Amino acid sequence: MQILKIKFILILLQVSLLAISCNKDNQDIPQIDVYVESLCPDCQNFIKDSFSLFLKNPSFSQLAKVNFIPFGNAKENKVGDKYEFTCQHGPNECYGNTVNNCALSKLSYENGLNFMVCFDGAIVKFSKDVKKALEECIENQQLHDDIISCADNMEGNNLMHIAAQKTPEHKYVPWIHFNGKHDIDIENRILSDMNEYLCSLNFKNASSENKSHSFLPGCEEYLMKNFLTSSFSFKQKDDDKKDINQSIISFFIGIYDKIRKFLEF
Repeated sequence: MQILKIKFILILLQVSLLAISCNKDNQDIPQIDVYVESLCPDCQNFIKDSFSLFLKNPSFSQLAKVNFIPFGNAKENKVGDKYEFTCQHGPNECYGNTVNNCALSKLSYENGLNFMVCFDGAIVKFSKDVKKALEECIENQQLHDDIISCADNMEGNNLMHIAAQKTPEHKYVPWIHFNGKHDIDIENRILSDMNEYLCSLNFKNASSENKSHSFLPGCEEYLMKNFLTSSFSFKQKDDDKKDINQSIISFFIGIYDKIRKFLEF
């Protein structure tokens, strides 16, 4: 037990120092393409849960490059000089998809990701009213008007066509490509806990001989959980032991936070 304590303290200090002095120029950032549609309940659940927590990670931009493609299960048909679209959840979803594509085209990368989180919450809050959801998420009146103008005209029509061309054959939404490929195991891990999966990749890369990678702030908690879960591996026969196991993990994560804050000074 004494050896385990010493091992724990050494890893704790090592991870803290590595996280604080992390290399801001990590390379080979994974590319994640998320194919969604504006009124899809499963898409909304992913964005408000797993994805929104990922955005709160201070290192999210170094963990992955995320692209949203709002089209989903829609179909397109060219009529004259424009395209007509048929969406799974009706015309209102097509308009929501168009508004999303217009917003993403006019916002910066980070603002666009935050917009997707806001919009998916607001579309539920306002009972699928796309315009009210947009007003909730875009405070700048000129930008709001530009997005509406885009959605109501050929600009939005063309952006929807581009989204249609980018959308691969798929069986459901959200449909996720990781570095250009669909892998159902990776998809399920991203849908469940995007932070945990991407942080696990960060740990793997930072622990390898590839010196271009280092441990990233925001991932320490996941390393601590993995280490403590394996170190204090009780045979969980009942709920009481599960509670004890979780209490131990929470206790040591609390200690870790205090040490990390101390080392930052």
